[in-house]
Amino acid sequence: MLEEEILRLLTREEEEMMMDSAQLPTEELTEFGKCMIKDENIYMSLLTLAFTSLSWKDATNCHRTASVVCWTLLRQAVGGNLLPEAVTWFFTSVLKGLYIHGQHDVCNATLSHLALLIYENLRPRYLELRAVMAQIPNISTEALDQFDQRLVAPKGQRLGEKKKKDQFKKLIAGIKALCQQFRKEVHIRNLPSLFKKPKPDKDI
Repeated sequence: MLEEEILRLLTREEEEMMMDSAQLPTEELTEFGKCMIKDENIYMSLLTLAFTSLSWKDATNCHRTASVVCWTLLRQAVGGNLLPEAVTWFFTSVLKGLYIHGQHDVCNATLSHLALLIYENLRPRYLELRAVMAQIPNISTEALDQFDQRLVAPKGQRLGEKKKKDQFKKLIAGIKALCQQFRKEVHIRNLPSLFKKPKPDKDI
């Protein structure tokens, strides 16, 4: 498809993703990609396509787009004047991807990391992101406030990478994957032994 070809050309070689790795790539746009994003209409269309595809019924596409394309594109506009509605939509699209594909460990890890990157980089300027987080079921308001304070704290007082990821995952833990919403837990009791133990022979 043309859209997939454009997204593929926007970034350099796609790194092979390990099952246990959720690190998003740091590569820059290619020269073709830089030319494409100079046109605002094309740039916004690409962003819309990338973030919309996170909730398509295609886990492989979701993982590749979230791990390679979304942040590479959005990072180009982080320092600009994005509309609050656009920022909210980007963040919500990632959370919706978690809702659709959260049962897959690789998608879950990659989408969680992408959501953290967006929240960490844009939350200080866009209070609307906190309002989106506050709508997550069973989220602790106190924990969210503490997390926000550590985000804007001086560098020496900020959370380490691992603690930051762990705390953020706890905050968004209320987003249950759609296919697991109505799953009934099956509890099997301990069954009696099928074979009777023979009585030991007594030595007369």
